Amino acid sequence: MKLYVCPICGNVVEKIVDKGVPVVCCGKPMVELTANTTDGALEKHVPVLSIDGDKLHVKVGEVSHPMTDEHLITTIIAVFNNQVLRVDLTSADQPEAVFAMGDYKGTIEVYEYCNLHGLWKATIES
Repeated sequence: MKLYVCPICGNVVEKIVDKGVPVVCCGKPMVELTANTTDGALEKHVPVLSIDGDKLHVKVGEVSHPMTDEHLITTIIAVFNNQVLRVDLTSADQPEAVFAMGDYKGTIEVYEYCNLHGLWKATIES
């Protein structure tokens, strides 16, 4: 999965098929996001994952991430079983999501995007 951010307006896009052509927004090439996996800021960004039966529970940060209009988690994404599942959030939401896994067994990647601090990732085995 490749995500890109516009350095001008902050738009974020997912490139589904990569034909080698640069992604452009606001007349400038977009920047590919690289996910962080550790956080020195009191663990507020790394997704915390748990599995209960056939449900994947995601909370953003060991310490709950703030959700204000100025600073928030905009998206939580789960990637498994050849699927990309996404929950979009607003400042009125809690920084968490639940995904149905069915009977999937294997590696699950979870990403979250903070509008100020970028892309974060965690993985779990089901």
